[in-house]
Amino acid sequence: MEAFACDALPGRVVFGAGAARTALADEVARLGVSRLLLIAAGGGETVARDLAAPLADRIAGTFTGVRPHVPVEVADAARKQAAAIGADAVLSVGGGSATGTAKAVALTTGLPVIAVPTTYAGSEVTPVWGLSDGERKTTGVDMRVLPRLVIYDPELTVSLPGPLSAASGLNAVAHCVDGFWAPGRNPVSALAAAEAIRVLAAALPAVARDGTDLGARSDLLYGAYLAGSAFAVTGSGLHHKICHVLGGRYGLPHAQTHAIMLPYVLAFNAPGAPDAASRIGQALGSEHPAAALQALAAQLGLPRGLREIGLAEDQLAEAARLIEPVVPADNPVPAGAAALQVLLRHAWAGDPVGTELAGTELAGTELAGTELAGAGRAVEEQGAREEAVTDEALASFAGADAARYREIMQSLVRHLHAFAREVRLTESEWEQGIDFLTRAGHITDDRRQEFILLSDVLGLSMLTVAINAPASAGATESTVVGPFFVADAPEVPLGGDIAGEAKGRPCYVSGTVQGTGGEPLPGARIEVWESDEDGFYDVQYPDGRIGGRGWLRSAPDGGYRFWSVRPAPYPIPDDGPVGALLTAAGRGPMRPAHLHFKVEAPGYRTLITHIFVAGDPYLDRDAVFGVKESLITDFAEHPPGPGPDGRPLDEPWTSVRFDIVLARLASGPGSPGI
Repeated sequence: MEAFACDALPGRVVFGAGAARTALADEVARLGVSRLLLIAAGGGETVARDLAAPLADRIAGTFTGVRPHVPVEVADAARKQAAAIGADAVLSVGGGSATGTAKAVALTTGLPVIAVPTTYAGSEVTPVWGLSDGERKTTGVDMRVLPRLVIYDPELTVSLPGPLSAASGLNAVAHCVDGFWAPGRNPVSALAAAEAIRVLAAALPAVARDGTDLGARSDLLYGAYLAGSAFAVTGSGLHHKICHVLGGRYGLPHAQTHAIMLPYVLAFNAPGAPDAASRIGQALGSEHPAAALQALAAQLGLPRGLREIGLAEDQLAEAARLIEPVVPADNPVPAGAAALQVLLRHAWAGDPVGTELAGTELAGTELAGTELAGAGRAVEEQGAREEAVTDEALASFAGADAARYREIMQSLVRHLHAFAREVRLTESEWEQGIDFLTRAGHITDDRRQEFILLSDVLGLSMLTVAINAPASAGATESTVVGPFFVADAPEVPLGGDIAGEAKGRPCYVSGTVQGTGGEPLPGARIEVWESDEDGFYDVQYPDGRIGGRGWLRSAPDGGYRFWSVRPAPYPIPDDGPVGALLTAAGRGPMRPAHLHFKVEAPGYRTLITHIFVAGDPYLDRDAVFGVKESLITDFAEHPPGPGPDGRPLDEPWTSVRFDIVLARLASGPGSPGI
């Protein structure tokens, strides 16, 4: 046994299904902290809110402005919030970006970090931090950022979409592979890395087959923990140096970049580190580990080449020049700019990896390709075959009796087929799309509409509103219906209270309903619905209670008034396939605080709109793109005392005025209702 040094890093790890719900509160109390800054991102916001409920008295503030690669401006904002609330610890719930943001706070404040990971990033057990500034990413090692406590709960990863699970899992494998030649490698880290590769390679296909397999999810999370632990002491090797440049400079998605680059870097370095390659191969059960990793990625349906995730061919030379200065001095093979550029070109194209692609050999290698003779004819023939499928599908709708139906279906076919050709849709991706729609159907019922939610987050709902509610001078602007409208809301009298079972600070809403000519509209039907102070609509209550919705008629002078509760920001339901879509895109599920209105009057176009609370932090990132400047409204704050109608109030209350202007119907059919 040769001499070695190994840093045994401090920190407590709690692992087990349900641990986040059963152990987090006690573990936080054990640390003796009382003013937590909660950091959450994407789908983690809803999870974080649920997990934080038992810690409500210890959560002093929440930061949700997380972004991939931790831009310096995000780090600064999180640090300022930590200082403003007097935080004595940071709790991160989410993937690597949430953990990275918590580390950025700890880097300058020394606050202890508590991490609850929901992906397989592994950074939660490392002292490595990273920040991006413009197009450049900087990383470092500092023991202040090493989380003091990590809660691993496989149940939190079950909702992670298959493609993101696969990419995140291969990212964990990358920690292990790179650890075999990184500067801090040692026999102990090699043992952990080899075991992690074995576990991860077995668990990834199982999770891909059945994302609800909690046993496979547990194995995957265990492997990610081992991988992160190994990486924590070995540091970054060539693979991570390459990926940090590609992510920081070109904005490539972190996990997918690692998954694509890994086989190529392994093939590149293997001739200079045969023992490491052999151990990696043993863990994978293959004599050709680079090819085995590429085959595993293909089996999981991951992108094969960097061009598929946004890297342009003309950026390869620059990328190679940026990577060369950060190549570790003891990399197993020389890695100059020329060799790196050829390596990147193969990874960009998604070429099959060979068994020998060492840096010195790679520079002069050109992978065998198809003979050019006849290639043009083959491409032409392929295009004709694809067009024939489209033509046949179009013809099948040509005999439809309804002209509008025929127009819509044929246009849909043309655009769908053009989309598939443009992105070169794979069969695996098609299957994932079908699975997505199937899950959306299964989760939809009479209280939840996942397909409306999908339309909302794709911007289709707002586009349809824009098409069907054209601008009319002076009329109130329209916006989305949303998934929470239900028919048969209770009627309330003019000046009544629609709050019902919805809890929150009282809010007095008043205004007028009139036409664009200024004429008052008496008897207009005004329907309103909203969430409670916790962000829940009544259709989300498990016991069928009704609250935060109702309808009333405008007075003879067109005026209206009613009591409700002050609206609160909330996440759209993100525990289903639409939430997974948002997570994969790095988007959050939050909607700014708002009241929904549906207003109808004979002879006028039906209005569906919201009013938004001025100053809400989510106005510029509404998950469904529903915010319009004209609908942002000031909600006035009042101390306890009588309301405008004399109602006694022993608590603070709010008020808002919203004057509604309806456009006259044009000649022809009226606006459809909902």
